[in-house]
Amino acid sequence: MAKIAFLGAGSMGSAMVRNYLKGGHQVTVYNRTMEKAKPLEEYGAIVASTPMEAADGAEVIISCLTNDDASRTSWNGENGALKGNFKPGAYAIEASTASVDWVRELADLTSQKGLRFLDCPVAGRPDLANAGKLKVFAGGSTEDVDAMRPVLDAISAAVIHFGPVGSGLTFKLIYNVMGALQVAATAEGLVACEAAGIDLKVAADAFSTGATGSPHVKLHSKNMAEGIIDDPIMFSGKNRIKDTSYGIEVIESLGAQSVLGNGTRKVWEQMVEEGMGERNDSELIDALRASLKRRSQK
Repeated sequence: MAKIAFLGAGSMGSAMVRNYLKGGHQVTVYNRTMEKAKPLEEYGAIVASTPMEAADGAEVIISCLTNDDASRTSWNGENGALKGNFKPGAYAIEASTASVDWVRELADLTSQKGLRFLDCPVAGRPDLANAGKLKVFAGGSTEDVDAMRPVLDAISAAVIHFGPVGSGLTFKLIYNVMGALQVAATAEGLVACEAAGIDLKVAADAFSTGATGSPHVKLHSKNMAEGIIDDPIMFSGKNRIKDTSYGIEVIESLGAQSVLGNGTRKVWEQMVEEGMGERNDSELIDALRASLKRRSQK
């Protein structure tokens, strides 16, 4: 069993920590807002006041945070984990959906500290995180991925190794652009059906059982048609924009096109324009309805 420092106690991070504790690992957790980390104490976690404190004696340091800024501060800030007294040869695992540029910089920073680095963003909503059935998209050497499989298996149903450092995150960002596109297309399609007088529940069922019925379409068309609002929020509109932006950045840096990615981001930006950026992604349909209503009144 490993001594793990875990940075981030949001809905995903907290679920991952509980699974590590359930698996017998020792976990010290840090979160910028201490109140979110405190409930993990009853499961056996130790709560640290800084990332540096969390990393003390750690064999594995894992970060699961919102964006580049949060990750950068937790790893390399004034009291960041990289300033901690972790065990020699410890592993650093970045599980956040961050930018590829930052993760490659982080790989260099961790190497300078004698850490072995993997980028291992995860796919799945908090319900899958709670069940320990996330998918891990791993980037790093085969040796390091294999060494960390017992740690990664504790939170996941599958660990998929894509290649060297950065490749796991590169795939995750492309994956998330495709997911954001499908949810946006579902919202646009249902709003168009509604404008045509088609019953949304009938439309959602037809989309879900037809050739368009991906897991994203099945989940979101039902939520949109029935007005189901996730509580707590599973995936906010603001985070859809963040992930899509990081994805477009890496896709275009490779010389590939992201015409649909750029169009998808514009659809999600309507949630922010309607003051709904912090709402769940299925509520995109309400932002598009509001936008349609405003246009029809002109």
